[in-house]
Amino acid sequence: MPFVFRDAELTLDFLVVGGGIAGLAVAYALSTAGHRVRVVEKFGLDRPSAGQRIPPNLSKILWQWIGPEELMKVSTRCVGSPFHQLTTGENIGYLHWKPAVMAEMGGDFLLMHHDDLIRILHKLAIKAGARVDFNTEVVAVQQGSEEKPDPSVTLANGEVIYADVLIGADGSKSLVRDVVLEEEDEAKPGPMTTYSGVVKAEDMVGDPELAPLVQSEELPQWPVWMGNFRFIFGHPVRARKEYAFTIFNCKVPTPEQAGKETWDELFPTEQALTEEDGTLCQKLVKLAGPRLIRSQLMSRRDIDDWVDSTGRIVLIGDSAHPNYPGGTHTAAMAVEDGAVLGSLFSHLSSKEQIPAFLNAYQELRQRRCEMVNRAVFDNARMMCLPPGPEADARDQDMAAQATDWDDGMLKVQFEEISAIFLYDAGDDAEEWWINWGRFHDSGNNSKPSVATFDFGNVSVRYE
Repeated sequence: MPFVFRDAELTLDFLVVGGGIAGLAVAYALSTAGHRVRVVEKFGLDRPSAGQRIPPNLSKILWQWIGPEELMKVSTRCVGSPFHQLTTGENIGYLHWKPAVMAEMGGDFLLMHHDDLIRILHKLAIKAGARVDFNTEVVAVQQGSEEKPDPSVTLANGEVIYADVLIGADGSKSLVRDVVLEEEDEAKPGPMTTYSGVVKAEDMVGDPELAPLVQSEELPQWPVWMGNFRFIFGHPVRARKEYAFTIFNCKVPTPEQAGKETWDELFPTEQALTEEDGTLCQKLVKLAGPRLIRSQLMSRRDIDDWVDSTGRIVLIGDSAHPNYPGGTHTAAMAVEDGAVLGSLFSHLSSKEQIPAFLNAYQELRQRRCEMVNRAVFDNARMMCLPPGPEADARDQDMAAQATDWDDGMLKVQFEEISAIFLYDAGDDAEEWWINWGRFHDSGNNSKPSVATFDFGNVSVRYE
């Protein structure tokens, strides 16, 4: 079902803390429903970033929002993923992202630059009427009270902003998350540090090892080099004029190694490389320059409630369901969150519906995000297995043709990914409204007795 553009009967003031992918996506979705939206983001629009994968469940949303033609101006269809051994470069297998299969998923698997996605969403949000304030830091978040139910934030300049609904889209180190939890979030060193960079394609064509990455007849591909608790992948961006890569270190760092928690720290390139990285990868990484973008986030627990006790503050994106940096599905989950919230609040006719809509958003999104996060971590684990029987079994699966797959790990994980790709955020929200939400309308006395949610499929039994 396409994303539905409609004006809500009752419009609200929404304040979004955080102007990344989640914040800009929800700002656009809510603005298209006629709501008044203000986004505050402590950083500027130009932050260091690298490659971004756009799986079919995300590309189908972007097609609806900006159209395929505009989207393809800043992205490229991925035709396949070759898998290599990290140190030797030996080819292990190939996963073909077949157009016919992608068509069944409702979208395409696209490759693009993270910055281009941010700018697309920013342009959409502004055009739809949202206000986006960059370089604007929130220093405190206040819940509403019975006397004054509107939540508020205090900015670094002393300004206090009130809204009907406050949305925390400020990432895994979320200030809003602590308010929803009503305690300081417990964080521990996580099992993933990434180092990202972008290389100009013209700097690669003169090297016989690197040139095929940007000149192969089978372009564009998303190759993966798999190693011992470590893997690297790369892909073309910006009309193949640049090549983005990410190094994933899958070991839990010691406190001394971890350093400060960061999303976009500039880190010496030489220190990001190891002896296990093969010649091709070493040459590619060094072409990015003296510094890479280091992302070292802490591991945070899953939380039971994404909505605060007042029913006016809600978390989305990494604030609600943190994932590791560089993950293929992180952006998709954030945009899906925004699309679902926007669709739900397009049906708003009374403030009394706010808690029900926010709780419905969590019902529709939480189990899916947990499932996707598990799949993402399982896939990452598969890419960085240490030498041994399990790695050998993986390599044998990858070496086989897709038609010959048995019940090995690659087949199982690809089936998980296919289920992720098929999801439609618009369907999820609209089905909830049709089967449950509309019965909250005071003009309708019929109510369902049981509603069962199963990753977006809602069944209802009536009394």
